[in-house]
Amino acid sequence: MSDQDPQPDEQQGEESLEAEAYEIAPEEQSLVEQLQAERDEFESKLLRVSADYQNFARRAQQNVDSAVQQKLMDIARGLVTVMDHFDRALEGQSKDEATGVLQGVLMVHDELLSTLNRYGIQRLDVEPGTEFDPNRHEALMRQPSDQFESNHITMQMQPGYVLGEKIIRPAQVGVAE
Repeated sequence: MSDQDPQPDEQQGEESLEAEAYEIAPEEQSLVEQLQAERDEFESKLLRVSADYQNFARRAQQNVDSAVQQKLMDIARGLVTVMDHFDRALEGQSKDEATGVLQGVLMVHDELLSTLNRYGIQRLDVEPGTEFDPNRHEALMRQPSDQFESNHITMQMQPGYVLGEKIIRPAQVGVAE
């Protein structure tokens, strides 16, 4: 046997000490049970407080995220209106008149569109013939059409914009009856 292995007599002595250490007088047994009950109660309270704190922290983060998202939506709505003005200005111009002004407006238009894209704001252009989706499109008029099926878009009047999965503004369209 090695020096570290206890001798058989030593093992019996340790076992008797362990047995004696766990023997509790009957009057002390109730005190031990009371202390164990208090410990269990405190442990239960600690778990509840910990869970409440985690829920609070999660809700606080959700509130912050929601506030940031709402602010971005407000900014996006303002930028989209500016973009609409550029679109209208570009539609009314011909290449023969004010070519320099038109090129400048085109550059600003492209830069603004690029900036919107950088912040996750995507332009929602709708092609004629696309099925109308009330979650992404706003029907400004219904019109008879031999070219398109009923409930399909006949024309886009104004593009929509999305931020992630949220619609900033739906595309404004005409829909076939």
